[in-house]
Amino acid sequence: MSLTKQEIINTAVTLFNEKGYSVTSVQDIADQLNVTKAALYYYIASKEEILYAIFDQTMTTAEKRLKKLLKEKMTVEEKIRKIVYNHIMAVFDEAPHIAIFFTEQAYLLPENLASIRTRQKNYKEMVASVFQEGIEKNILKKIEILPTIYAVLGMCNWLYHWYKPAGRIKPEELSELYADIILSGILKG
Repeated sequence: MSLTKQEIINTAVTLFNEKGYSVTSVQDIADQLNVTKAALYYYIASKEEILYAIFDQTMTTAEKRLKKLLKEKMTVEEKIRKIVYNHIMAVFDEAPHIAIFFTEQAYLLPENLASIRTRQKNYKEMVASVFQEGIEKNILKKIEILPTIYAVLGMCNWLYHWYKPAGRIKPEELSELYADIILSGILKG
């Protein structure tokens, strides 16, 4: 059998979501892949390496989406709507990874956690720059940006707990609803 690191990661995502990171063993991952633990260690050094890879992929996806969006020529209001849409779609598209991202951080090595936190901070700063632009252009109220960013991202992040894509509200509709709620509170009258 030809094994790839991505197959290992995908299998681990499934098992971590079913059993939790702490309960899932490297042997569980090897068994699921029908390989020996020794074969698995050819591709990975530790279970934590797999966990960090999941975090890294999750952040990379979010960062790429945001950077692409911020390069587009749009109004501040359109950017905020797109940020909300992109974030909701990331949570929706990457739901299994997102669940691990928000529940298993305690198991990252300190240096890996520090790296992820730095990237999260940079992500928030990119989002904050849009809100700052809106304030400077007198489009948005003079709001406290950081708590606003936490509210916006938190609202979107929490979806992994309750949102069911097969339900009556589609991700695109939810994005519009959330953007309307946010903008109605921060746009200048």
